[in-house]
Amino acid sequence: MSLTLDGRDTGRVSCPRGDQKENGVLPIGMLGSGGVARHATRLLLNHRRDYELVGVCSADPAAIGKDMADIAGAASNRPIPVFGDLSDLLALSPVAVIDGSRSFLHLVVDDVVACVEAGVNFVSACEELAHSEPGREADWDRIDEAAKRGGASVLGTGVNPGFIFDFLVLAASGLCWNIESIRGRRVVDVSGFGRDIHRRLGIGYTLDEFNAGHADGSIAGHVGFPESIRMVIEGLGLELDGPVTQEFMPYVATDDAPTLYGAVPAGSTEGFLHTARGRVNGEEFMTLDLLLHLRPAEAGHEIGDSIDIEGEHPVRIRFRPGNDALYATSAHLVNSIPTVIDAPPGIRPVSQLPAARAWLGGLSAAVGTGADS
Repeated sequence: MSLTLDGRDTGRVSCPRGDQKENGVLPIGMLGSGGVARHATRLLLNHRRDYELVGVCSADPAAIGKDMADIAGAASNRPIPVFGDLSDLLALSPVAVIDGSRSFLHLVVDDVVACVEAGVNFVSACEELAHSEPGREADWDRIDEAAKRGGASVLGTGVNPGFIFDFLVLAASGLCWNIESIRGRRVVDVSGFGRDIHRRLGIGYTLDEFNAGHADGSIAGHVGFPESIRMVIEGLGLELDGPVTQEFMPYVATDDAPTLYGAVPAGSTEGFLHTARGRVNGEEFMTLDLLLHLRPAEAGHEIGDSIDIEGEHPVRIRFRPGNDALYATSAHLVNSIPTVIDAPPGIRPVSQLPAARAWLGGLSAAVGTGADS
């Protein structure tokens, strides 16, 4: 069946158990109850209309059975239940699900498949869903095939990957004559992140622990550099010479660094510089730097985002101050809901879809206005 809004047939297959509420308000679900999900909930409840957040599925025992509006610190005219089982959320027939739960594809693939096989569109902050990478083809193909069977679409996006280091670069390249090199840099204050995210990134370790963690893969740093670089280079019609290379330089605190959960002690990592490089035709073509720090300004690092595309007509983009990671990521997820509903069934990178935009006029009005190819 196709999704009809205000007499307009979008031509898209929707959830087979009910396209929408009788009043025309589209039901939305969510996966996760952490920082991204809480921000997305507040954005939806405070700044969007013409939808209903019908429920949330979380792996956090402390959240299950609670009201997501309370968890997010937002007002709602009805409780938003948090379930521990995805089937309970899918029983409410959402037309789309926002996923703010995990970064690695192998941890979300089963949830994605369950949603899309039920005809539920899926927009996710999982960095490894942003673009196909060598070694993950089996999971990518499994999702794509399930989405096509269910008539649903899948999009991995956020602020990075999903916008600054890839979509924005490709859009800016429309002003270029030629491109000699691309350099992106972000400096982000991560003091507002929780302990679990800090530990995954590489904050709060001794130097020996940090180096050992990167060697064995238990400390990931930023996830998504290969996806962003491959998306840009392929989007420009070029080919990478080989795998994206990555380097890490830790910053060690000389005194206790405050966090939301207590201080990171002196002698521990309070941040790091993560650099990724992609080569084309034997030359370094694209370089991305991400500096994450508990006290970047105090350490002499200006918070901000920048893109420099060198060539005969260079293009430079600056965000001052930089984009807040949680605000920007949650915004891009929420604002991509119409895009993923309109997209053809299957999984696609953000570079192959229309740009997300704030749907201030309501979700029903935004659906059906994007390209359907």
